Amino acid sequence: MNRLATEHDILDAAIGAIHREAGLYLNVVGHDANRDDKRIDAIIQMPENGARLAAEIKKWATQANLGAVINQIKNFAEPGQGLLIADYINPNMGERLKEADIQFLDTAGNAYINQRPIYIYIKGNKPQQAVVAKERVKTGKAFQPTGMKVVFAFLRDRELINAPYREIADQAGVALGTVGWVIRDLMAQGILLEGTNKNQRELNNLDLLIDKWVEAYPYKLKGKYKIGTFNTDNPDWWKAIHPEEFDAWWGGETAVAKYTNYLNPKHGVVYIHQANMANFLQTARLRKTRPHERPDMQIDLIEPFWKEVENKGNTEQAGLAHPIIVYADLIETGDTRNLDAADQLRERYLR
Repeated sequence: MNRLATEHDILDAAIGAIHREAGLYLNVVGHDANRDDKRIDAIIQMPENGARLAAEIKKWATQANLGAVINQIKNFAEPGQGLLIADYINPNMGERLKEADIQFLDTAGNAYINQRPIYIYIKGNKPQQAVVAKERVKTGKAFQPTGMKVVFAFLRDRELINAPYREIADQAGVALGTVGWVIRDLMAQGILLEGTNKNQRELNNLDLLIDKWVEAYPYKLKGKYKIGTFNTDNPDWWKAIHPEEFDAWWGGETAVAKYTNYLNPKHGVVYIHQANMANFLQTARLRKTRPHERPDMQIDLIEPFWKEVENKGNTEQAGLAHPIIVYADLIETGDTRNLDAADQLRERYLR
């Protein structure tokens, strides 16, 4: 089966599809541009008003962390000037993107364009078999589940980047052999560089490391450690709970409310060991969410994947997951208020 091999192929196919579906001709006026140190895959010029849209091109979009994609586009494009170009965007994704005011095109002819006097919203076109494959695009080894633990250890303690491999393995809770191939992969991607001294390494691109880790987190780590989803009718259920009493940590909206005093939590994420779960559920009065139930509030319980360390530094607080985990939880939702809170958290704790 022939697949679109490059981002340029997807770009050309998507522009052809929207011309076929809606008679709209878009002009590509730039490739691989940079804006405020952010890489932009393409610059697309609109007819009629001449507006230029900053485009992110995604292969395997249906398997991407859509919240991370929305946040990425909002960060590099002015409001109303971002555009996602993808191999295929299903109707649910299209609705989420439209709600977030992220314009999009795909190679099947689905589109949302809101540029006066042009307004287009097309959904429901089926993907072409030659475009959409069943497998997920492979990322580097550093962003596979075990490698993600090493990267988290680096984000948690950046001085660890230059520690002996055995110390890194111990802090990350992985086999010693894992460390070498993660470091080699990060160097191949330009995220780490060789230092001036022998066996010394330097972090070259913190923002890229964070973005890659956050985008992969929901399905590479979080999903593998999920215990279950629970709910309650009490919106203040968490206020009388002290997670440290259960050897647990708030994540997501609850944690960012504590870190930044910005958000009023609705949904919850709790990182807790299964051995402590029964006592926690009883105290918090949470009940298991039944299949097909859509409660107003949902609380995801996740088994912690990280190793506890004595020296937490200045970023972590008792009973709260590390800011990078909380940030990833918020980005995953794609919710506008959560993305705003995530920006505050990143600015304060992840620089």
